[in-house]
Amino acid sequence: MTGDSARTLTTTEFLDEVVAVTRQRTASMYLYLNLEAAGQIWVQWEQPGVDHPRRYRVVDPDGPACPHCTIIEGVVRLAPVLPLDPMRTARVKYQYETVLSTGRLPSVALGRRSPLPSVSWLADCHAAAGNPHTAADCEEHGGSPRAASGAAAAEASDPLTMVEPLPLVVRQQYPDAETAIRDVTTRLRVARDWRAAAEEVAAGRAEAEATWAFLETQCVLGMPVSGIPGVLIALQPDLPTDARTAAELLAAATEKLAGAAGAGQKYENHVCLVPGTATGRMPSYAGALDLAAGAPIRSLRLPLTGKPLSRRGRGVLLLFEARHAMGVRFVPGPTKPPGYWESEAALHIFEFGLLRTPDGGYDEAVSAFVDALRKAGNLLDRPQKILNRRQRRALAEPFGAIDDEEVHLWGSVAYRNAIFLALGSPEAFAAHLRAQADSS
Repeated sequence: MTGDSARTLTTTEFLDEVVAVTRQRTASMYLYLNLEAAGQIWVQWEQPGVDHPRRYRVVDPDGPACPHCTIIEGVVRLAPVLPLDPMRTARVKYQYETVLSTGRLPSVALGRRSPLPSVSWLADCHAAAGNPHTAADCEEHGGSPRAASGAAAAEASDPLTMVEPLPLVVRQQYPDAETAIRDVTTRLRVARDWRAAAEEVAAGRAEAEATWAFLETQCVLGMPVSGIPGVLIALQPDLPTDARTAAELLAAATEKLAGAAGAGQKYENHVCLVPGTATGRMPSYAGALDLAAGAPIRSLRLPLTGKPLSRRGRGVLLLFEARHAMGVRFVPGPTKPPGYWESEAALHIFEFGLLRTPDGGYDEAVSAFVDALRKAGNLLDRPQKILNRRQRRALAEPFGAIDDEEVHLWGSVAYRNAIFLALGSPEAFAAHLRAQADSS
């Protein structure tokens, strides 16, 4: 059988074969389970110098099996074999379904990070172009009209589009309709500009494809509601315009939320980009309440005025915050959930990857910090003094003409990157982040 031919198996046969081959190929460094168009599943085991690809079509006796359920169950079955720890196993499912919701083909990537058989593999889910939906999709994984038609529909129905007419609760906050439209148009322009900057940074980076797809298809404009902190109106172009007043919406939301527990509630699927609510020059993530839906929602707060960061800087930071939002599905409780600090470490490592460039200025800064950490034998008292003028200039070059404040920002990221490398593993870096938070 060649790598291009597809075998037809039942779900049980497919899962048994994937597990059996994984047990046999103990030298594998990477393992991929990729969804292809029309529901075909491509699996590849990679050993040093040797690739072992196989393609499958999964059909049960009563008809085609949902390929998404099959791949997710494949990860679960592989978890004790690789091994893959529970946190990463659960995160793959969520990432897979997030990519699926954007109308792209999910591609699960599993990688060995230690020769020790007891150390968990790394796991991620990337996005590839193509329609991921088939007639075999189960009810849970079936596509919405936007997702089912893929990128073309996303382009035709941009979530960052003016809603006409504007909801009454938005119009009520302005002296007249013209002022309302002008302000919303400005906020849309700012949100699109940040999103476009993120697209430029994500281009060609496989590790950022899923995050960019999430930004492109799931992020709508959020409008703050005057006088009610933490409350937004999500402007969704594909929904009918809401004609209720703020008082009516607030009463409906209060009634809807009265019987629901705060912590553990599921956030709305979409996320709001909210220009004008960030403090300073950087974006930030926050939970909020969508007054229209009467439900908790994730928001990415963006600066609206003041001196902006560089375009590349805006792209990196928005991808970082969007990746954060992707990893949060439920309203958090008073205590950190299991795996929280490991997820935080993975988020920082994701940012480190975004900053690497062919010219090596960022990597040179990281190396300088690593050398300083080794000499000091501990965290540095004055890390801002480590980089010389030439190294600071090389670090800044990919961002264009930036001020000292932004140079310091990327220097601090490089320092965190050096700490991660000096500690030697994501687990040790997660413990460091936890210790830093506990001491602050």
